[in-house]
Amino acid sequence: MNWKNIRIAEIQGIEKVVAEFYVRCVKYIPNCQFRVKITQDIDGKYSGHVNLAVRNSRNVSPKWVGGSGDSIDEALENSIKELVKSIKSSGKNVNLLQEEDFEWSAPEDF
Repeated sequence: MNWKNIRIAEIQGIEKVVAEFYVRCVKYIPNCQFRVKITQDIDGKYSGHVNLAVRNSRNVSPKWVGGSGDSIDEALENSIKELVKSIKSSGKNVNLLQEEDFEWSAPEDF
């Protein structure tokens, strides 16, 4: 049986984890790397989920981002671009970012 054909009344959707990438961005993120997990839905579309968010300078709430695409590579690229865009638009000085300027997803969520 193909996972895309599983139908259970109580389940609204299934996504398959198809890739996970470690990305280093020393320009903005001090001393660390972040992860991007790529999932595929039953329609064959891909979504990227980033395990790191920059905190907004006004209310310090994190802005979680991700990307999508028609391929794993496109979803990865769009996810990374969205994270960089959120960092640049956070209102913080991107040259002085510290660990406390970011929030990480819980390890069990990723």
